[in-house]
Amino acid sequence: MNEIRLVEGVQKIFFKAGGEWCYLWTPQDFRLGNPVPLVIHHHGARGYVKDGEADWIDTPSKKAFLDAVMRGAGCVIAGSHACGDHWGNSCAVDVNNALLKLMGETEGIDTDRLGLMGGGLGGALIWNSVLGPMIGKEKAVAVMQAVANLSDIIKAGKFKEPCLKAYNISPDTIDEEAIEKIKSHDPMKKLQDLSKGDPLPKTAIYHGSKDMNIPAKTHAIPLAEALGNVGADVNLEIFGDVEHNVYAMGEEMEKRLENFFIALNR
Repeated sequence: MNEIRLVEGVQKIFFKAGGEWCYLWTPQDFRLGNPVPLVIHHHGARGYVKDGEADWIDTPSKKAFLDAVMRGAGCVIAGSHACGDHWGNSCAVDVNNALLKLMGETEGIDTDRLGLMGGGLGGALIWNSVLGPMIGKEKAVAVMQAVANLSDIIKAGKFKEPCLKAYNISPDTIDEEAIEKIKSHDPMKKLQDLSKGDPLPKTAIYHGSKDMNIPAKTHAIPLAEALGNVGADVNLEIFGDVEHNVYAMGEEMEKRLENFFIALNR
């Protein structure tokens, strides 16, 4: 699909960008003559966008978070399948950029007020986009229980095989060799190499202190430190007794997202 023609009011549209299925969802008060911000959501493991379906807009508990973001930013929400369980690979980054480009060509959407959000392996795609083709374009980024350190994923072992599969690396590859092969795609390496003055978005990091899948000490904490070291506006919240499920915090997390994305209207 080369062009999207929106109408006023609520609509959910499915289309392809970069060869992958994507969706676009507009708020009730959407008007073509009054362009609104865009927030791109990035799904986690086993997340999907298909023709007419997307886990984040079809599952009520997930959709509630998008509702909160839409309330706060008064925005359009978009998302893509992004090559499935991608772990931030080049295929997913290219699709993400193609989606943003198409949104920039769509009447009623102001991509100069761009936000990104997501969790799990979607975090790797967010940072590889922020530090890649989308550099300097985002105003606000929120990540939840999100991957930021592929080297740690490999060393920890639990998700090594699916991570390496996403990069066409044999699961039998020894850790040191795998880390070397993947390092140009590792968000943490890129983040730690940043310099002061590099364009970075306002960032919120939400993570559970008992997350054994994506531990805060090797993902959320060094992510916040890397951003803070170069002067980025970053807020880290680590929640006690919360595991890999900050989404289960329900209204408490919804309110945080609603308030955070208000920044796109300033």
